[in-house]
Amino acid sequence: MATSWNGLSSVLPEESYMTLITALAFTVLWLLWSISSYFRCRNRLPLPPGNFGFPVIGQTVEHLLALRTADGIRQWMQKQVDKHGPVFRYRFVGYPMVMMSQPEGNKFIFQNEGLSNHIFWPSHISTMFGPHAVITQSGERHKLVRCHLNRFFDRAAMGRYIHGVNCNAIRHFTNHWQGKEQLVALDIINFFTGSCVCNLALSLEEGPLMYRILEETQTWIGGLYCLPINLPGFRYYKALKARGSIFKLLDGLMEQRRQMIAEDHVPEALQNDILNSLLTVPDEEGNLRQDSFIKDNLLILLFGGYDTSSVTLAMTIFYIAKNPHVYEQILQEQKLIVDGKCSSGENENALTMEDISAMKYTWGAIQETLRLHPVLTGSYRKTVTDLEYEGYHIPKGWLLNWNSQHSHYNPKYFKDPFKFDPSRWEKRPPPFTYLPFGGGVHLCLGYEFARMEMLIFIHHLVRNFSWSLVDPSYDGPIIRDPLPRTKDRVLINVKRVIAS
Repeated sequence: MATSWNGLSSVLPEESYMTLITALAFTVLWLLWSISSYFRCRNRLPLPPGNFGFPVIGQTVEHLLALRTADGIRQWMQKQVDKHGPVFRYRFVGYPMVMMSQPEGNKFIFQNEGLSNHIFWPSHISTMFGPHAVITQSGERHKLVRCHLNRFFDRAAMGRYIHGVNCNAIRHFTNHWQGKEQLVALDIINFFTGSCVCNLALSLEEGPLMYRILEETQTWIGGLYCLPINLPGFRYYKALKARGSIFKLLDGLMEQRRQMIAEDHVPEALQNDILNSLLTVPDEEGNLRQDSFIKDNLLILLFGGYDTSSVTLAMTIFYIAKNPHVYEQILQEQKLIVDGKCSSGENENALTMEDISAMKYTWGAIQETLRLHPVLTGSYRKTVTDLEYEGYHIPKGWLLNWNSQHSHYNPKYFKDPFKFDPSRWEKRPPPFTYLPFGGGVHLCLGYEFARMEMLIFIHHLVRNFSWSLVDPSYDGPIIRDPLPRTKDRVLINVKRVIAS
């Protein structure tokens, strides 16, 4: 005989009765959720093709090893594209990652930044940059920090800096090139770019303190793209130690400057540098910046204005040496600028922003170097909502990787892509195919400064020196350590010429 619910309730303890009701309720809810999930999954787009590889680690080691040479990451990407197509998934430092290796993917990421995705760095790299650095910020916070720093890097600011950078270049060639027959170009150029950025940020001239800061910065940069093993002897450990050393040096400079500010005795030459602004200009809430904020962002500025520019100039020198006709065309362009200044009675060594704008072929040579060997090959964004892209479903919390290597070497966008050809820059490439300075709201803050600095350097270089590679037959590999360079750091023979 069937037992009624009322009868059952009379023979079961109250606790058992409530347990049974709860179990039945959860069972019903689970069935409803399962049915709903079935129909959702049936209608959902597929995940991007690819595989996640080993648990947790995925393809992290394989990807980092590929980054060690310029061709390595391009070849790794091409292998994945050949196998899976232009959009594929893999796992990197524990995160599911989607590579969008075509211009449309770059456009999708940049135009949706702050809406469906935001900036992301693996935790070990975020630790290296610091929690307050502009490069790690997103949304409104990034906008406010960038706004504070942007006034040092807009076109109006370049007009204020050009005289100092020009004088620095003249002094650099007199002190470090004149009288030399052979040079390691990358090491020597570090003195120039390091001096420029230290003067801009800290009003530091060449000397022991500047050299110490730059030496520690190089060690710090060396740990950005390596396995995050924080044990003695490993690069990441050394990089973290270097970060601490840099901050101690900055602490000393900040203490000195604060004392000058308190006594109202800041020399005029120091009043317009970035350090002074960070110490005296309040944030959006009217409060002065914390020391950790100041140091994080000064370190990022040292990184952006030091090694990135020096490796680009060294590699440009390498390619000019490999292509003598490029040297001749650059020299003729610079002579035209000087001749025009002389005919109008101007100082031939006093460059202006108009002169910089006239260096179109020279800038084309630098752009071509950056196409072949960009300092930054790509970076990461994290999805904040489920996405649909190119017929694929990308879940919330996955990473997106924009990357320039596929388009930079694609003959569809750059004819004969392995050829060094500055004349190709007489026309603009299609949008989102050329990204050496990144894109979107995180476009390189110091782009205009780097452009001016590098053009001034090449101007004085070709007017005063000719050079050749010590090993003219060298064609690679180009090492990324983590920035691009030749094995010999661009070792060159140098010959003084008469400026005209």
